[in-house]
Amino acid sequence: MSRIYQLPDLIARCPKRTVSINENFGKLEDEYNKWVDSFPLFGTRERAGWKAAQIPLFVARCFPLADYKSIRAITDFMTVAIFLDKTNDKASVEEAEMFTSQYIAAFNDPFAGLEASQPFVKLVSSLALGATAVISEAYKSEFLAINAEYARATVQEAVEREANSKNVKLTLETYLATRRLSVALMPFAAYGRCINSLRISSENHNIKALEEAAMDMSIISNDIYSYKKELAEDDTAHNILTVIMQDPKTQHLLTDLQGAINHAAGLLFAALDRFQQHREALSPDKLDLVAYANCLLDIVVGGIEWEMVSLRYKVFETDADRENGVLRL
Repeated sequence: MSRIYQLPDLIARCPKRTVSINENFGKLEDEYNKWVDSFPLFGTRERAGWKAAQIPLFVARCFPLADYKSIRAITDFMTVAIFLDKTNDKASVEEAEMFTSQYIAAFNDPFAGLEASQPFVKLVSSLALGATAVISEAYKSEFLAINAEYARATVQEAVEREANSKNVKLTLETYLATRRLSVALMPFAAYGRCINSLRISSENHNIKALEEAAMDMSIISNDIYSYKKELAEDDTAHNILTVIMQDPKTQHLLTDLQGAINHAAGLLFAALDRFQQHREALSPDKLDLVAYANCLLDIVVGGIEWEMVSLRYKVFETDADRENGVLRL
């Protein structure tokens, strides 16, 4: 008999969006599924898995106003980022370092790996070529640096998983330091800057605060909605709900999963409040900054909308459970 947990209504607290999904979603999904069916390195099981992930839906939700060329490139990026994450999830630290080096090299020079004998290099190179198609020269070095930072964070996750196996437990502070990079919000934000030709100063205090708040919201929502999948795979060690239940600062108060869910929701709502505060502090005449804040919001809210319905996570057993936030484990 399953246990029932109450999930927070995250969408209800988020600002409303005028456009919630890209008008090219149908075309994007159709073209992506054709690519999955035709890619020679995928077997029947892999094809079913990549289609079930509903990556085009994620991109269409997170970039509702982008043109088709842009969302097609971002779909390739989302695919290859998940591929690296899945690969390093099961890898030793040494293997994760090798895969990450190959991933970074593929983005630096996608053509070099297209004829490689290793399936990992060939797949990553093929997707990197598509993912960088909309990254102009003016934004290329910045994008590559941010993407490499994301990739290296997946190695740090492997380090932390190995430490956990030796009973070295994560705290919220150490966990968030890694996850703010491995959640991959910043590469998506870099796409937002590039495809909208936004020039954003990295020294702007409000922008830094907006990015960190957006990262925290993305981390927490992803960890809440992916917990069921990770539990089935015996892979919850690197999830904020587990960390809350073992952090010395919170474990004496929150020893059960429902308490951890409630605490995580509180952290997300606090991050949302910070986001709104710094968004409102932006000068209305700074059009690039306002547009960037809206882009970050689209990525966060679109991600939540996708997580709630994606077959990748299968959070809810029925539409009624989804409507009422009922999680059955």
